Amino acid sequence: MNSDYTQQQSLGGLQRSEKLSLQSTTPPAEIPGYRIEKLLGQGAFGEVWQGFDLNTGRPVAVKFYLHRSGVDWSLLRREVKHLVNMSTGRYIVQVLGVGWEAEPPYYVMEHSLEDMVRARGSLSISETVRMLREIADGLSFAHSKGVLHCDLKPANILLDHDWRPRLADFGQSRMSDEQTPSLGTLFYMAPE
Repeated sequence: MNSDYTQQQSLGGLQRSEKLSLQSTTPPAEIPGYRIEKLLGQGAFGEVWQGFDLNTGRPVAVKFYLHRSGVDWSLLRREVKHLVNMSTGRYIVQVLGVGWEAEPPYYVMEHSLEDMVRARGSLSISETVRMLREIADGLSFAHSKGVLHCDLKPANILLDHDWRPRLADFGQSRMSDEQTPSLGTLFYMAPE
């Protein structure tokens, strides 16, 4: 007879355990001049972490590219290239630093709207209208440069030091004259 009296975990408990075990609790790397604080999100290419610039005292977001195998690195370099080419735009996120030779590669940018809403709760109507106008101005600027974002969502709107919105995460972007199908996040993609 088997005398194993191990208590079995409920299905809900198993699901919570799995979720906890899959969450990153430590950043993938240390970056000189920055303190990496908490995981903000995970995507197809890696993770975005909230950080703190030790020199300026500004909150930042750091995107680490973790999935090297099978990844077309030209697409990742294209994302940074698009951001740098649009850096003159008031409503496009500023790349503050890039570590292509680091392990894992990363780039540092401004902080996210999604995190501010999560921390503060909902925005007032006037704040929301102001931000939506500025986001639309950012999209108009990107379109004037021939770049289609293709993955606009709250997590991809970052905030500068004045808490003004800037478009970020051009990883799914494409040029307006490209005929390739676009990718993005379900429920945020344009219907077409």
